[in-house]
Amino acid sequence: MSSTNEDETTKVVMRQTLMSVSEVFVYRIPPLKTVGGHRAEDWDLANPLKECSLFVERKDHLCCVRLMSHVAKVGGPAGATRAQLFAESIMDLSGGQPLLYFCEGVVDSSRYFAIRIIDEKRDKSALIGLGFRERDDASNFRMALQDWE
Repeated sequence: MSSTNEDETTKVVMRQTLMSVSEVFVYRIPPLKTVGGHRAEDWDLANPLKECSLFVERKDHLCCVRLMSHVAKVGGPAGATRAQLFAESIMDLSGGQPLLYFCEGVVDSSRYFAIRIIDEKRDKSALIGLGFRERDDASNFRMALQDWE
C-alpha cells in the first residue's frame, strides 16, 4: 500500500546552458564620470581583477551569468585546479527591471559589458566589468541574453 501526501509537490526546474566561454576578464569599475555610460578605457584593461570561465544558463524564468575562477586543487597533483564560483548575476525581469539594469554594453567597445552582481544576503549590488578576448564571444553573449529576454 502506498501513501501520498497531497502537500508534497515536486518542482521541476528547467535548466538550459545558453553559452559558455573558457576565458573572460573581470574588472573593477570606477564610478561613472558622465551619464553617457561606462567606458572600457577607464577600467585599466591591462590589469583585470580576475580571469574566469563564463557560463550563461536559463533557469526557469531566470538567466544566470556565472563567472568561475580556477583555484589550486587541495591534495591534487601539482598544477591541478578546480572551478570555484567567483561571481554570479541572476537576472529576473519579472520584477519590472529591464535587461539593461543587469547588463549593459560599454560605449567605446563591443567586447566589454557592465554586469550587476547582487548579494541578496547583504541586500547590496555592484557593477563589475566583463571583457571578452574575442569579438565573436562578446557577440554570442549579447545574443544569448537577447534570446533569453
